[in-house]
Amino acid sequence: MRDRIGRRMAAATVLGIVVAACAARGPGAGEADATTASRASAVAAAIAAADAALASGDPQALAASLQRLEGRAHPLDPATPDLVARLRDATHAPHTPMRGRALGPGYAHGTLDPGGDVSLHQLFLSGQAATIAAESSPRHDMRMRIRDAGGAVVCERDPAHADDCRFTPLYTQRYRIELSNHGATSARYYLVVD
Repeated sequence: MRDRIGRRMAAATVLGIVVAACAARGPGAGEADATTASRASAVAAAIAAADAALASGDPQALAASLQRLEGRAHPLDPATPDLVARLRDATHAPHTPMRGRALGPGYAHGTLDPGGDVSLHQLFLSGQAATIAAESSPRHDMRMRIRDAGGAVVCERDPAHADDCRFTPLYTQRYRIELSNHGATSARYYLVVD
């Protein structure tokens, strides 16, 4: 009996740590400092900056963003066009061989109309820390919500770029990542999972 109670208390403690790790920052929290930003946040910001630089015709800003991004991310869905490859092709720069982790962070991107939403499913492994970050343009109209396999909300950010969603799953399961545009105009989104 004592052993069962001890295990329940340990599970409750771990669950409390997971929930605390995903808790939103307090009022007035600003954008993440570049020195404390997660790898997922840095990749999301670099993809968004590169896409904006291409749209505005700024080759120097595009090259600088791609340099920060090179070899660090891959599309979450291999069937979708590789945005980073398209941006790199626009600079006519050679592809630098990838070093470090084989896969690195995965990303997804797209456009949501006003009131539109999109959801992606991602498997996260038990005991392995997960980080999910988002950027959007315009920045303040996108909301991100993460749900576990049972539909419970694990993390929510409104606006999505305000902070990363970080958690460590107790069990291996598929999570649903939801993005929704509650603004009055279409918005581009850049989602990074690490």
